[in-house]
Amino acid sequence: MTPGSERQRETELHEYLTTTHMLCLLIMVSAFILSKKFISGKIYPVINVRFFALAGLFCAGVILMFRIKNHFLAGNKEIVTLAKLAYLAFPLFVSSATLMIIDDSRYHSEILLLLPVLVTASVMGKKAGLAMATVCSASVVFYQTVIMGKQFFPALEYNFLLICLIYVVGWFVGGLTDIEAQHRQHLNESLLSLKNEINTRRRAEEQLRIQSCAVEQSPGMVIIADTSGRIEYVNNSFSLLTGYASGEVEGKYLVDYNGQASGDFLQIWKDIEAGKEWKGEISSQKKTGDSYWENATFFPLRDTDGTVTHFLKFAEDISERKQMERDMAKLDRMNLVGEMAASIGHEIRNPMTTVRGFLQMLGGKEECRHYKEYYDLMIQELDRANAIITEYLSLAKNKPVDYQLHNLNTIVKTLYPLLSADAINSDMYVELETEPIPDFTVDEKEIRQLILNLVRNGLESMQPGGKLIISIFPEGDDVVLSVRDQGHGISPDILDKIGTPFFTTKEKGTGLGLAMCYSIASRHNATVKVETGTEGTLFTILFKV
Repeated sequence: MTPGSERQRETELHEYLTTTHMLCLLIMVSAFILSKKFISGKIYPVINVRFFALAGLFCAGVILMFRIKNHFLAGNKEIVTLAKLAYLAFPLFVSSATLMIIDDSRYHSEILLLLPVLVTASVMGKKAGLAMATVCSASVVFYQTVIMGKQFFPALEYNFLLICLIYVVGWFVGGLTDIEAQHRQHLNESLLSLKNEINTRRRAEEQLRIQSCAVEQSPGMVIIADTSGRIEYVNNSFSLLTGYASGEVEGKYLVDYNGQASGDFLQIWKDIEAGKEWKGEISSQKKTGDSYWENATFFPLRDTDGTVTHFLKFAEDISERKQMERDMAKLDRMNLVGEMAASIGHEIRNPMTTVRGFLQMLGGKEECRHYKEYYDLMIQELDRANAIITEYLSLAKNKPVDYQLHNLNTIVKTLYPLLSADAINSDMYVELETEPIPDFTVDEKEIRQLILNLVRNGLESMQPGGKLIISIFPEGDDVVLSVRDQGHGISPDILDKIGTPFFTTKEKGTGLGLAMCYSIASRHNATVKVETGTEGTLFTILFKV
């Protein structure tokens, strides 16, 4: 029960007690009048003097009663305690005075009629109490008039105090019962309201918990910042991707963790501060300093008044998609080169074959023998051009392939003596590490070319004394072929260009070796991954089995 309702209940009880006190005073005054003991009976029934005396006594009692009530409602605790005692004892004082006035025993049996009134009023309330009081009063008068043979008015006067007492008891006890019932109803309503509020809060808390879990466990990154750009919250996906714990970034500025050019991001932030929603692809940084691409959405969070209080960033990592786009563009370029080579290969090779034949014929004539070294050089260059055209043709997407069931370990072991010999000639060596793997369909010639290109590319990047490791092992549903060298690594500036046709860092390279590897891997539905550093480079090809 609230303090306000408790105070209201006390006020109602005080008013009810006040009314009861006034009724008790009236009963006492009536007792004085009917007993004829107040002022000499010689002047009775001249009741004017008696009336004014009793009226004065009644007014004095009322004034005393209200003075006590005012102290009762005052704030002084000591005075309140004394006032309560006096206020609550007032009906007892009045009842005692009335009993002293009435010294006969005519009500000793009739007083039992108070019992049904008390029971009815305390159980059923004021209306039922007054109804029972009426029944009891009527039975008293009926007994006096019918059974005892008295007149109605003398019988009524004879039992007047008893009837008044019966009605006061029914009214007072029934009224208290009604007040308690009302407050009990109010209490039940309050409890019901409180229960509904608790249920509402529980549902709100459950909904908030679900929303919090959804944000925290969201596969996308969620970042909440205040209007100045200071980060207040990051979810678990952000920490897993970037490597930053929530405590490391909270309180820092959002721009500090963005790899986008500062000027570009500041322009984005100006649009966001203006209350606009922004969507796009931006580059951000991990804790390691590496960059990654994300598809981000910035939008403002507003309160009920429409005022922007925070900004929310939702982002998804699209680094793999970006890499896939680069790989597809690279494959498209390789396919274009292959198609161009296929379309003009025969037209170029036919005249080259004719030229080569005449050069061989002229080189064998006696009169041209002193030019033989020139003829041999031209033939070598023609053969080199023919080999380049062959490499061009291998880049074509629609190049015919012969898929057969093979074991990658067998193919590599067959090539190992040749690879080892190439390494020994350069004062290097090749190490082979294999694990049991299942057979799967490949084009053996293309796989041999893929391995030769990767190994020779690694040997060319190493210094004498270096070691190149070829590893073959299963990984889940894939078979992995890896080639690790101990070269100087690949510069990050050119890493994205690796595998692009005609791109090379070698003085006499054609830029087609790794491009051919990417093309062969694509035709075998394999994935090429490159990891590089100062200690060397690792090429990994994952074949789907």
